Amino acid sequence: MKKTYIILAVIIAGFIGIFLVLFGISNAPKTKTSAEPLRIGVNPWIGHGLYYVAKEKGFFEKEKLNVELIPVDDLGIGRQLIATDKLEALSITPETAAILGDAAISAQAVAMTDTSEGADGIIVSQDIKDIADLKGKSVAFEIGSPSHFFLSYLLDKRGLTTDDLTVVNTIAPDAGAAFVAGKVDAAVTWEPWLSKASEREGGRLLATSKETPILPAILIFRTEVIQKRPQDIQAVLRALFAAREWILANQGEAVAIIAKNFGITDQEVTEQLPTFRWFSYEDNVSEFTEGGYSAQNLIQTAGDLWLKLGLIKNKINAKNLVDSSLIKNLYK
Repeated sequence: MKKTYIILAVIIAGFIGIFLVLFGISNAPKTKTSAEPLRIGVNPWIGHGLYYVAKEKGFFEKEKLNVELIPVDDLGIGRQLIATDKLEALSITPETAAILGDAAISAQAVAMTDTSEGADGIIVSQDIKDIADLKGKSVAFEIGSPSHFFLSYLLDKRGLTTDDLTVVNTIAPDAGAAFVAGKVDAAVTWEPWLSKASEREGGRLLATSKETPILPAILIFRTEVIQKRPQDIQAVLRALFAAREWILANQGEAVAIIAKNFGITDQEVTEQLPTFRWFSYEDNVSEFTEGGYSAQNLIQTAGDLWLKLGLIKNKINAKNLVDSSLIKNLYK
């Protein structure tokens, strides 16, 4: 009888084992997110509305993430915050990634969230017909900014640099205002100043990021965070891509959320929507490390230009500043 009980116990144990395997409740450890905060720095660029939608509509919460969105108006401060471990992540453009690489700040790009497609541009006086005509002209833009990178990229195609211009160093809104007031020959700026170019007699758009989309928003994380919390980073990316899909299906409510968080009107948000594009997961798979406008290529291009202009001291290798493994394995 005792032997019978032992055999029966073995059979029951076997069935329980099969049940646990089939229904995924084995003792094997599961990949899960951490309750530790993830502090992500974002500047007041409308494309970053994606993060606020993900926060307010519960996409971060659904992934069991504790995300804190930290407004960063000054990218210099943003670089300081991530260098001193006061941020886990920062959304930046290629030239800033190059500066971080030059400064040996240990951080890597993990995805692109959006790109300017007409939101940035160069406005010029009527006598300027081509980028090459900017030589010797007074041009307003902020040194070291995305505007500077955009202008430098176009000048480089004509064999010129910003050293060939009379540079008026000022932030983008003030650059636009200076142009409309007739104080400079050209300005690198954004809306509403691009549309206001015609307020100056003969003023017009010379070039925009629609034709040259080299200003993607790149999400970088400190390398230590990538190594220790890869599942959290992947959860952030899933939440952002889910928020993108929700925005496309619920534009009215999304516009209201974005307007509220940036202190602008719903109409202003709606008018700017055609000037940029949110990246999908599929976009990242195909464009993150490959192609002329990939994050990796643009970071390298920015680094090469910045080295030529003396804005950084060392030649960077963009391959070391990008980690594509998280996006490639996101849904595997």
